[in-house]
Amino acid sequence: MNHSSAIRITVVVHKDLSDEVQKVLNHLGVPYFSHELGRYPILKRNHIFLLNLYSSTQLYNLPVVIFQILTDKKTEDFLFNQIIEAADLTVPGHGSIYTEDISVFCPMAENLIYRNPIKTKPLGFTGLTGIFCIIQRGAADTMSHYILENGVAVPTITYGVGRGLRDRLGLLRITIPKEKEIVKLIVHSSDAEHALDFIIEAGKLDLPGKGFIFEYPIKRGLINTKISLDGPKQAASMEQVISALDHLYGNIDWRRQFTNFRKGARKRSYFEGVNIHLNAKEGFVEKVLMKLSKLGISGATISQDRLVNLGAENSIFNPARDSANLLIPKKMLNEVILELENLEFFKEETEGIAYTMEIPRAFSYQSKLNQKK
Repeated sequence: MNHSSAIRITVVVHKDLSDEVQKVLNHLGVPYFSHELGRYPILKRNHIFLLNLYSSTQLYNLPVVIFQILTDKKTEDFLFNQIIEAADLTVPGHGSIYTEDISVFCPMAENLIYRNPIKTKPLGFTGLTGIFCIIQRGAADTMSHYILENGVAVPTITYGVGRGLRDRLGLLRITIPKEKEIVKLIVHSSDAEHALDFIIEAGKLDLPGKGFIFEYPIKRGLINTKISLDGPKQAASMEQVISALDHLYGNIDWRRQFTNFRKGARKRSYFEGVNIHLNAKEGFVEKVLMKLSKLGISGATISQDRLVNLGAENSIFNPARDSANLLIPKKMLNEVILELENLEFFKEETEGIAYTMEIPRAFSYQSKLNQKK
């Protein structure tokens, strides 16, 4: 099947700012975008009574909306800047935005891609790496607390239902909950391996059925720096100081020396691959995943989102969607795409879309097994 190269812009904003993002997308005539509800945890410090001391920290969850928009390379900077301005993403706590290179497999891929080649100076920073992790429900808070305490990133958390090893264990599957948490965070590229290592430990991903993790390249991003709910006692908060230093230096390299992730990371056996993000009308993704199991593909987690078209009365895509991420060896990509065609995944009844990106480093229980072999 023919595929189209595209830029995927991901925007994570506080729920109160989601209308501002939708307004600018509608004003610009963006044909389609997806959105999904999630949360981002933030530290809330408990004070000892009558003393100006901290006794402990807890997590407080803020609601966020996650937008994903497809555009071309000529339009990337223009749309990126327009969204930053609309949601005022230079203010700590408002949210994050970043871009990735992807390939889109869909007969109507051109209808999904926004094009408006207005030249503009790019904002944001390079030198970033994304981390995508699926873990068991309840494990994300422990992981998030450590990440926030170290000031490395602000995680974004959504939910899904797992498939794979659990479905093959018979009565023993009760020991592996099907409810999953999907955690995404953006870190400095030099800290990526150390962040991966900690998350593997915190999520126990070297055990069967616990999930998987991979990193993916980010082209450019502007990342949320607000990690605490407490207001500043000084004229400027720490998050504002960090944001000001980012813009002063023109990058975030100066932050690297402050993270404890850089100390003592365990050597692990990672593998390369391709992430295939399947998106189709609600109810169809699970059916396709069951049929793909004959190729040895398993371990996907299904989540829900909506594909929105603000400007047209008759959309060619159904808004209610299911999504799943498959991590496969690069050599299997053509085979999987061909199998998806044979399963009529891309036909009108299913409205299937496959987004792919190369993954330089990934880890799962299976990779640990392969290392022993």
